[in-house]
Amino acid sequence: MTLQEKIKLLGGTGFTTQPIKRLGIPAMKMCDGPLGSRMKITKKGVQGGGLATNFSAPIAMAATWDDSLIQAVGQAIGAETRAKGFDVILAPCINIARVPVGGRTFEAFGEDPFLVSRMTVAYVKGVQSQRVVATTKHYVANNQEKYRTLASSNVSERALREIYFPAFKAAVQEANTRAIMASYNKINGDYACANHYLLTDVLKKEWGFTGLAMSDWGAVHSTIKTANAGLDLEMPRARYLNRKLLEAVKRGQVKEATINDKVRRILRVEFEAGLFDHPPKTYPSAVDTASHDSLALKVAREAIVLLKNSGHLLPLKRDSLRSIAVIGPNAKEAIISAGGSAYLDSYKKVSPLEGIREKVGNQIAVRYAPGTQLETNALPPIPAKFLFPPKRNQQKHGLLGEYFNNPNLEGKPVLTRLDSTVYFNWHGGSPAPIVHPDNFSARWTGFYLPPKSGTFQIGVSSDDGFRLFVNGKLFLEDWRDHGRELKSKPIQLVKGKRVALRLEYYEHGGGAAAQLGISTITQGKDLRDAVRLAKESDAVILCAGLNKSLEGEGHDRSTLDLPTDQEKLIRAVSAVNPKTVVVLNNGTPLTMAHWLNGVPAVLEAWYTGQETGTALADVIFGDVNPSGKLPLTFPKSWDDSPVAKTYPGTEKATDYKEGVYVGYRYYDHKHIQPLFPFGYGLSYTTFDYSDLKINPTTVSKTGTFSISLSVKNSGDFSGDEIVQLYIHQNNPDLDRPPKELKAFKRVHLVPGQSKQVVFQLHARDLGYFDPSKKAWVVEPDSYKILIGKSSRDIQ
Repeated sequence: MTLQEKIKLLGGTGFTTQPIKRLGIPAMKMCDGPLGSRMKITKKGVQGGGLATNFSAPIAMAATWDDSLIQAVGQAIGAETRAKGFDVILAPCINIARVPVGGRTFEAFGEDPFLVSRMTVAYVKGVQSQRVVATTKHYVANNQEKYRTLASSNVSERALREIYFPAFKAAVQEANTRAIMASYNKINGDYACANHYLLTDVLKKEWGFTGLAMSDWGAVHSTIKTANAGLDLEMPRARYLNRKLLEAVKRGQVKEATINDKVRRILRVEFEAGLFDHPPKTYPSAVDTASHDSLALKVAREAIVLLKNSGHLLPLKRDSLRSIAVIGPNAKEAIISAGGSAYLDSYKKVSPLEGIREKVGNQIAVRYAPGTQLETNALPPIPAKFLFPPKRNQQKHGLLGEYFNNPNLEGKPVLTRLDSTVYFNWHGGSPAPIVHPDNFSARWTGFYLPPKSGTFQIGVSSDDGFRLFVNGKLFLEDWRDHGRELKSKPIQLVKGKRVALRLEYYEHGGGAAAQLGISTITQGKDLRDAVRLAKESDAVILCAGLNKSLEGEGHDRSTLDLPTDQEKLIRAVSAVNPKTVVVLNNGTPLTMAHWLNGVPAVLEAWYTGQETGTALADVIFGDVNPSGKLPLTFPKSWDDSPVAKTYPGTEKATDYKEGVYVGYRYYDHKHIQPLFPFGYGLSYTTFDYSDLKINPTTVSKTGTFSISLSVKNSGDFSGDEIVQLYIHQNNPDLDRPPKELKAFKRVHLVPGQSKQVVFQLHARDLGYFDPSKKAWVVEPDSYKILIGKSSRDIQ
């Protein structure tokens, strides 16, 4: 290869690498994940919007605590990815759930490094068994969306080693992941894509990674430093690893041997994935299959967590019910995913309402009321036909848009045009090539002619700041850097009476969105209808929670509470019907102080994919015994969380002051009672633990030991129990968490049945990282083995 050809291979072209036609080197085609294969290949190239089996969000996969099942899911996702013609899937996402409001929490496997590691290894092995490259991401300490492209995650080496590295290390050394994606953020001052310690010292030299290290999309900021740090592939295009790199090699600032290593890694991955001798062919019939539907249903069933069940309300007994009210904004629509690049639509979607009606048939009357409208992060756009520019002309519709290459609307606009409506999401881009993508402002002016009178909600969804003036007066303002957020308030309008509008907006790094919308206020009537229906029904299934507008990539949530209207709905409905079951869709923890005590039963249904309604009905009516366990802690309040005093930090830095005390480690260490602890989940049956044995009880630093116990189903329902093993060191030289998860097993038992559960551990499982020694240490000491049903229910 010529030097020019080598460097050409180091930069992408959208969602593919660049082919070298002279040598027959093909392009690798990449597809977003991790819920499934979410893109499609058209004549125009790789595009979003593809359909595939939606197997549940990874946070729900983790709630199964079933790594063999997740390996089967990975295999199915790999098969569908290859059948759609792709070579690479940009998954799994394995970042630790450090921040309770983190926008991408739903994409990953929770808060514990051991649980995340087991899910990661299973997923990667499954995907790559189909000769599809798994891209394990985002390396590393990419734990919030706020300032994700700007801030430095300042984190100790011990926390990196004990909390944030383990799943990546396991992906490399146990699953042989063929690609690692470096994150947007800085780590201890250096961007992940230009961090020599992370990419070369740890990943390639220490862990022995032989695959390719690629950038997140647009995450590269330099040429020489990035090349020498160990990044191999810049995506989506080579802004820095291009001609600038060629010149740097010629000047001796980057060695050609460094370039050769990058090229070898890319080619090795292409050969391993079969691009040369077994290139993928499209088989659409292999994507939407009955076996994959069945697998998606199994994941959804295993993922649902029973959080509360006072008076054994669940399962509902069909013979005693004549009518059921299905209420809530998440009832009629299947809420299958949060938002962003992971959102995956599917060939089929079963909503809770559909699943319940299918389950009970004509036996029980099932009636529906929304109760409140589905919350979004943007109001519907104002139709262009009701908008007019400042110099009113009935023949032209829209608002006058003026764009400036600065954040303060200063000077002359670089672009002036008529925008039919203000409903833009530039995804980190800009309105036009002439407008700077990360540092611009805009002003829209004109008139709105209301088509009817009444009270309406008008608002702006933006990323970053905005100011909205109505009839010359400031109406709404959020003039600061922030992720995607909606601010709105009511306004009285009179049909035909024009309203002067002026919207000012600025963009400063990362995502870019400005959306002006309006909606009719209907909450009062919706709530009254729901309460009336609840009174008339024998039982209520109330489907609440979040959706792709309220959480997802690009923005963290602003609160741990449900939307106010939903909390009001839950309180009103449960007050008139004592048999109310609340079902939640969410990928992040929710606080429930305002309503939990008044509700007898709560099911955590996450984003359980295309079969969510079927799985939910199976659990509600007892055809499936809920067995999911929480992969993250639900705090009682934001102030209880480990990052309450440090999140979000600033544009410059986010300090990980909690160190290794992430998730349940923190709550245990601080003696804080969570709302629901890590590993928690109820069942319709009961399980008894007995006969705990450890052999041997003394072990050398290189030795192994086994732990065995008996688990019995002492109740009336068949079901699965997830047995969790934690360790505690009695007298460590350094402060350690009170307990750390080291093993788990899922066991199926019929009523009265007992099984022996055996765990095999190595002495190194007792160790911790000593930063003074730059090494893992296992100290001579006594240790406790803790077997529990959750991190707070030690048997």
